[in-house]
Amino acid sequence: MKSLKRVEGINVVPLIDIMLVLLTIVLTVSSFIALGKIEIALPQASQFSKVEPKFYEIGITADHQFFINNEFTPRDELSLKFDTLSKEDSVAISADKMSSYEDFIYVIDLLKAKEIEKIGMVVNKDE
Repeated sequence: MKSLKRVEGINVVPLIDIMLVLLTIVLTVSSFIALGKIEIALPQASQFSKVEPKFYEIGITADHQFFINNEFTPRDELSLKFDTLSKEDSVAISADKMSSYEDFIYVIDLLKAKEIEKIGMVVNKDE
């Protein structure tokens, strides 16, 4: 019967390889977290226009009326008004505390359908 070859030590080369890969990942991620952004050298252009994001305020009253920037908008025209919004625009929703939850969800659904993610709710601070 043959005897098994006795191993005198542990092969640490694969362990060192794994540790170096993990160290590289940690250093890459930590530099991204410290800077908060990835450095990109943007190309230059002679013609450009800067697009500023807009802010919209949507009001919902207790009697089911909708206002966009203090301008009355019928419920069936909200979708048409939201077509002018871009993904970078911010929307604040002010809903009367006695307004219908259904109206609030209707506005949120329309905004989400237009892929608008910057949505805030306006409330009064309780003192």
